[in-house]
Amino acid sequence: MKRELVFSTVIHVVLLAALGIISAIGARPRTRPQVYQVTLVSGGTPESRTETRPEQTRVVEPEPKPEAKPEPRTETKPEAKPKPEPSKPRPSRETVRRQGLGARIEGAQALGYSYYLNVILARISENWLNPYAGQNRAILATVFFVVERDGTIGEVKLEKSSGDAAYDASCTRALLVTGKLPPLPSEFTGERLRLHLEFEYKP
Repeated sequence: MKRELVFSTVIHVVLLAALGIISAIGARPRTRPQVYQVTLVSGGTPESRTETRPEQTRVVEPEPKPEAKPEPRTETKPEAKPKPEPSKPRPSRETVRRQGLGARIEGAQALGYSYYLNVILARISENWLNPYAGQNRAILATVFFVVERDGTIGEVKLEKSSGDAAYDASCTRALLVTGKLPPLPSEFTGERLRLHLEFEYKP
């Protein structure tokens, strides 16, 4: 019986203590939160001014440019034109053509004797038998020979071949058959007359 009474008493004491604590907590005044009143001013919030000292700008004086030295003038010398080589004096020649024959005389002493050349060509052309006469073929050969003072023909040789043996032979044969021409003119001072005779056939 005593034990139950003690237990009941302890429970009541605990409950009373708990109720006292709860009532003490509830009786504390409630603290209101602080309210800050903010007034908006037109133009926005003023920014905090911080004094900034202007930076001292350092003036850099430009360095003087070195004076440009004038470039030395290079005188262009005119190119020396090569002197034309003196033309070699060509041997004086006189050329006469007659019926496919062309005689060319060497030597200055032969100038002015075209009439004698015409006589030579007339005589030789009478003895020239062209193997291609009447044919459609162009051909040319040159024969060299000399005429002595008495008109004798000598040193006959083919100087430039036509490429055709029969035609070349007919040219040299014409001179050999002629054999002798009239004597050289008395005005001619040379010992002999050197001639290049062209036998040309054009259809």
